[in-house]
Amino acid sequence: MRPLVTLHFAQSLDGRIGLGPGRPRALLSTEEGLVRAHRARSEHDAVLIGIETLLHDNPLLTARGAERARPLRVVLDSELRAPPTARLLQPDKDAGAVVIFGSAERASAARRQALESAGAEVLLTSSDHQGRVALAEALELLGARGVKRLLVEGGAKVLTSFLQARLATRAEVEVAPLWLGAPATPAPCELGVANLGQALRLERVEVERLGASALFCGEIVYPARSA
Repeated sequence: MRPLVTLHFAQSLDGRIGLGPGRPRALLSTEEGLVRAHRARSEHDAVLIGIETLLHDNPLLTARGAERARPLRVVLDSELRAPPTARLLQPDKDAGAVVIFGSAERASAARRQALESAGAEVLLTSSDHQGRVALAEALELLGARGVKRLLVEGGAKVLTSFLQARLATRAEVEVAPLWLGAPATPAPCELGVANLGQALRLERVEVERLGASALFCGEIVYPARSA
């Protein structure tokens, strides 16, 4: 019932996806990379981000330049903090529907009503050990809606969560030829890797030039679980 999950994001040479908290947005994709990202959206049934990305970037999550492609737009938002004035909640006949996942333990009825009045479908799951939306449950609910391919665009906590839960199948990573250093935001964050044998790997890799950047596409291979 769960869709196949592809992670798609842009990063620096040192694995950073943004300049860090309180700093302006860093657009790391080239023009070619942006075109490729919108094509990726059009090739999936749904595109997913976390609430921090919504609040910071306020994206539309549409598939620009792709005729008839209207992927479902999904937000992970445990406390339902998404503002009803967000761009993706404004009426747009050319955009896909919006689904917001909240945590049954943390989402208030008033916020749910406000988001539903703004046009979103709000679905609640149980909480994981960090109080966030239970990803496996969210994927099952998306699968029940007919979503077979899901594109996950971030942010860092969301990318990390999918990898920690071993729920991502593929990755498409645009690497920009620059370094950002600390305190820029790493993606992903802690994965519990203590030695190279525990590293997550990208295999069957294909490399595509996107202007000055390079796009690495491949299948994610997880290490064997320790006994």
